[in-house]
Amino acid sequence: MKIVQILATSGGIGGLEQHTFNLVNELAKSNEVHIIAHPCYAEKFNINVHFHALDFSRSRWNIILLWQLFCLIKKIQPEIVHAQAGKASELVARIRMFLPQVKLVTTIHGTKKNKFAYLVGDAVIAVSQALTQGIPQEKAYIVYNGVYPQAQLSADAKQKLKHSVDQQFPNLDSSKKIVMCIGRLEPVKNIALLIKAMQRIDANLWIVGEGSLRHILKQQVQQQNMQNRVAFLGFRTDARDLLQIANIVVLSSDREGFPLVMVEALQADKVMASTKVNGVIEWFPESYLASIGDSNELQNAIENALTDKAQQDFEPLFIRAKKELTVEAMAQQTFNIYQKLLKS
Repeated sequence: MKIVQILATSGGIGGLEQHTFNLVNELAKSNEVHIIAHPCYAEKFNINVHFHALDFSRSRWNIILLWQLFCLIKKIQPEIVHAQAGKASELVARIRMFLPQVKLVTTIHGTKKNKFAYLVGDAVIAVSQALTQGIPQEKAYIVYNGVYPQAQLSADAKQKLKHSVDQQFPNLDSSKKIVMCIGRLEPVKNIALLIKAMQRIDANLWIVGEGSLRHILKQQVQQQNMQNRVAFLGFRTDARDLLQIANIVVLSSDREGFPLVMVEALQADKVMASTKVNGVIEWFPESYLASIGDSNELQNAIENALTDKAQQDFEPLFIRAKKELTVEAMAQQTFNIYQKLLKS
């Protein structure tokens, strides 16, 4: 099968981008897969993938961008064109009438009020159940995000990694339990809420990630007199290794599609607490969930997650995640949708 994937972001790497890298590389094992993406992503794809660079930093209304995208697709002559997220879907929607022989798939990765551009797709994939709202039932499919399994660290490797962080933050009591969050330090992740919720919990908070709110969040930590319990680890390439050291993992976001951090944590057998964002609410027991923006409820959810009972409650989710939330499962389900379209 000849497939074109379109990734129209231009620089950052978050859940959308990682999803696309994984999906494209996996599909290319047994299909001819072309990816049209910003040149900054070229090294993220393996040698089986045909990479086509396009400057997507330009506006989605840019006529030259639209023309270049159309010409690339016509040159490749795929059977399937798959647009990842909003900008890619809008761009393809504008040239759809000139691609009558192509089956078009769009994927919704996050909460969107206006889903008009996605509806141009012959199939619309959502990464969680909630995101299918407003999509005609005959077009809607749910494919959860998946990740590749992470190698388990040995006990010695875990000890060395924890020791390196303890040395970096000697003001923290290294004997306390570790509550970890991984994410961009941006408003949508609402890490300020997590810091507030942690104020009366006797555990250390490790914050892994970078972003524009770092300075403000550090000020909040000082104002709440939590300097001896909060560590800002910054961006880490070994974030999935760090997960294995945590006692629990917390999501405090205001909005998510289907968070990869959740997938990675469950595959690492880590109990979680979270706000009631998309994806998470389809998986977690109620006692580990908090209303969005409610620090008291998030505190209660974290406290519940730190109990011995939580490990028992999450055990079925760990097993399910290892089976369902894999790149192989994600790619196979997506391929099945392609096949169904081509047979219709």
